[in-house]
Amino acid sequence: MINSRIDATDIAILSELQKNGKIKNVDLAEKIALSPSPCLQRVKRLEKIGLIQGYGVKVAINKICDTIQVLTQFTIKNDTLEDHHLFQEAIVKYPEVMDCYLGSGGFDYQVRFICKNIEHYQTIIQAILDSEMKISKYHSYVVMKEIISRREYPISSLLESVSD
Repeated sequence: MINSRIDATDIAILSELQKNGKIKNVDLAEKIALSPSPCLQRVKRLEKIGLIQGYGVKVAINKICDTIQVLTQFTIKNDTLEDHHLFQEAIVKYPEVMDCYLGSGGFDYQVRFICKNIEHYQTIIQAILDSEMKISKYHSYVVMKEIISRREYPISSLLESVSD
């Protein structure tokens, strides 16, 4: 659903800020062909309406310490709303959980963990299994090599797809 309060200039602002959240307003304004004052007003409005949820940095963690990533698929014992809420409330408490998705198909959740090593992961997964999270089964897949990891949404192409 396209928000009727945003236009092509707002999309350009969002696209640029995804690439570089530290860009100076003057440089952002130049990139999107807008003067600085209206550009800043638009950014503030996009923040206020919740389209800009925050700013951050992408840390090259493996330049700090060695890590492994593990993708884990979880199936909940009973497919009840209560058990799903229980899982969702508990899984977010683990700082090693980088992403968690509820899906459909052969499992309920896909979770991406980042850990120091396989022993660290084993400790976490054992704590999850010993908890009250009602896991019936899980499958773990160690990431051998990260090919691509995007955090920037392809806003323009997603909007084009909607109008086709």
